[in-house]
Amino acid sequence: MEEKEILDRLRRGDPVGLEALIDRYAPLVCAVAARVLAGRREEQEEIISDVFLAAWKDRKKLRPGQVKGWLATVARNRAINRLRDRWEELPLEEDALLLSPDAPHVEAEQGELREILARALSSLEKADRELFVRHYYYGQTVARAAEEMGMNLSTAKTRLRRGREHLKDYLREVGYEFAED
Repeated sequence: MEEKEILDRLRRGDPVGLEALIDRYAPLVCAVAARVLAGRREEQEEIISDVFLAAWKDRKKLRPGQVKGWLATVARNRAINRLRDRWEELPLEEDALLLSPDAPHVEAEQGELREILARALSSLEKADRELFVRHYYYGQTVARAAEEMGMNLSTAKTRLRRGREHLKDYLREVGYEFAED
């Protein structure tokens, strides 16, 4: 079924149109949700359902040629909002900083470092912390993170630089030394 016909059916309230929309765009929506919510399968599925429910509710606003972009944007925004809503549960994944311990003391040191880094990150302002995690933990480019957060690119770069300085100072205060660039 062509996109125009899908939209016509949707506008008439025909559930077949929604089924066709899901069949056609579910892989895209799944990929977007998985990219933002990596490793959180249950939340990804909730986002996917929410996106198609939103498409059903806003079916009269959908336009041919713009559906794919609309669905991807809604999926991305809802997934990011889910991360924001759960921010306190996101300090860092348990295995994010664990480098392959080969002895119990190495594992203990890594656990201590994870805790220190989590406290250091929590000492940043919420927007700076989100930007930092998006860029350094999730690997988003500075430009993409800034765009998604509604922030000017130069502001984001400045905030990341200040965040790095703040984290260096924090780590020095708790006794960690490291080579300067």
